[in-house]
Amino acid sequence: MYNIDKELQRLLLSKREQQVNDSLPGACDSYNREMAFYDTVASGNVEMVETLYSHPTALKLAVGTLSNDPVSNQRYHTIITIALVSRFCIQAGLDITVSYTISDIYIRMADTSKTVEELISIQRNCVRDYCKRMRDIKKKNVISKHIVIAIEYIREHIQENLTIDTIAEALELNPSYLSKLFKQEMQISISQYIRDEKIKIACDMLRHLNVSSLDIANYLGFSSQSHFIQVFKKQTGYTPEEFRKMNYHKTRLGEEDEHKVFSEIIPE
Repeated sequence: MYNIDKELQRLLLSKREQQVNDSLPGACDSYNREMAFYDTVASGNVEMVETLYSHPTALKLAVGTLSNDPVSNQRYHTIITIALVSRFCIQAGLDITVSYTISDIYIRMADTSKTVEELISIQRNCVRDYCKRMRDIKKKNVISKHIVIAIEYIREHIQENLTIDTIAEALELNPSYLSKLFKQEMQISISQYIRDEKIKIACDMLRHLNVSSLDIANYLGFSSQSHFIQVFKKQTGYTPEEFRKMNYHKTRLGEEDEHKVFSEIIPE
């Protein structure tokens, strides 16, 4: 009979030695990064998912060996990813039957794939598919087309110094009308929404990226580092560095008010 406990201890010891020798992320660190990734997919943030795929080192997830055969190993990891994404999206509001059916489709595709490259492509296409569906769900929660477009514009130009006038001009709307409509449907002023979005992105950068407050301030279009720190502390109760020390590589999965809003990673 296979001795599970003995094999467990052998593998744990091997993993610890490998992490020390190769500077791999520890189990807790890898878990937090993995949960943050799935949370990002479930939030419908297509832009950040694409950014992460174009900067794979940003994830730094430890990938275990589930099979000595490379194709089987990738197949298992692909199926695990599909299953987890489907469940995270259900928790975030995707219809259960729809989610399970989508996962069944992609798992069947993975089951018949013959190469590692095919399996990686299936995995990424599945993640993108779920993420886009979650984005569409969140869009439907907003009543009017004008506000949907305004929110899209804000997210696409979040690095700029946005004002109600510049947004209204881009959307060819009257600033007063847009301001009133936004407050009516979102229960928040457009200027406060912009600040909230910038600070959410700053929080995620502080959690997951080793970048300075000055870099974040410049990236998000704040007039100065001191202004960024002032706004950040007013919104969160902490300075950026205090927040980083408490939350680096952590995720708050399950809090409704903590949906992930990422933007592009600052190029080094």
